[in-house]
Amino acid sequence: MTTTPPAPPPTVRARAKALGEKVPTKYVVTGLTGVVLLATAGFGGLADAPATALPAVGAGESVTGAQLRIAVERAVLIDGFPEQHIVPDPGNRLLVLVTEVENLTDVPVSTSNELGAADNLRPVGVPGLDAASEPFTVVVLDDAAALAELQPRVPVELAYIWQVADDALAADDPIEVDVYDKTYRAEGFVTYGARYENPFVTARAELEVDDVGAGGDG
Repeated sequence: MTTTPPAPPPTVRARAKALGEKVPTKYVVTGLTGVVLLATAGFGGLADAPATALPAVGAGESVTGAQLRIAVERAVLIDGFPEQHIVPDPGNRLLVLVTEVENLTDVPVSTSNELGAADNLRPVGVPGLDAASEPFTVVVLDDAAALAELQPRVPVELAYIWQVADDALAADDPIEVDVYDKTYRAEGFVTYGARYENPFVTARAELEVDDVGAGGDG
């Protein structure tokens, strides 16, 4: 008499398939949804994280950062400063942001581009300019000195100057200016030592453009 050997026990996969065939689809979907919600709960759920609006400041209001305190006082369009040899290319004018800047650190801060105060302001929405557009120059208003050093705790009026197309802006146009802060790095290179770097936007100044033509008493 021949004896048929018992069938091997079902595999895990086979048991799972059989169980799945007995469960209505709606419950499967509900179960997966619950798993997804549980998995995402620790990451703020499925909703988009609300964007944090930049603090808005008006003309003359100070923004205090780790390195500098900056107040954007005026936005001025001018043909040029020939006496100081600051003249735009043909077809351009100068956009000047008149500011008061105070060095909050214990060491002098340059007004140059890259690692200096020139990196701390950028006009927003001006044709031909963007966040990568460094100022044409930054000068001290008292004496038109460029590449100056801001001494600790001494407020100084600076003019941040960009070249813009003749028709880029007009009198009374609204203009926004991003004010940047920087992060402190203690272990800088030997050439620089400790320094402030990696500019990031911390506030936005809102004001109107004043067109002073060729300059003079404007």
